[in-house]
Amino acid sequence: MKNSNYFYDNRFIKEGDIFYSSWGYEQTNIDFYKVVKKVGKASVMLCALENKIVQEESNQYQDAVVPYLVNTGKKWRSRVKYYKDDKEPRLTINSYRNAYPWDGKPLLQTNPYYGFSNYAYYNIYICR
Repeated sequence: MKNSNYFYDNRFIKEGDIFYSSWGYEQTNIDFYKVVKKVGKASVMLCALENKIVQEESNQYQDAVVPYLVNTGKKWRSRVKYYKDDKEPRLTINSYRNAYPWDGKPLLQTNPYYGFSNYAYYNIYICR
């Protein structure tokens, strides 16, 4: 049964396009993905990319990150979804996460030394 709220289509996706996903609980993580090739009419092959920190735009709380295009991870298939009232494609990463087109600007993620777990460790063990 076709859901009328969205449709799948890869016509407007190109090989080499970069997508990102923002996720996390009590801290923000950014993951980047690169389109390797189109598959059929509604899917693409993706590969995960490493993050590269942009020091000039980072601070003690947040890292500004861009994709590091040299190192790529494993490849997998993803469907390209469009919602009826939105022209922005979404790539399905898993059942609860999508990736969106990256605009070329650095994205902010929580500095790993400032996340909740380190804050809790500091308050529990250091500040006694």
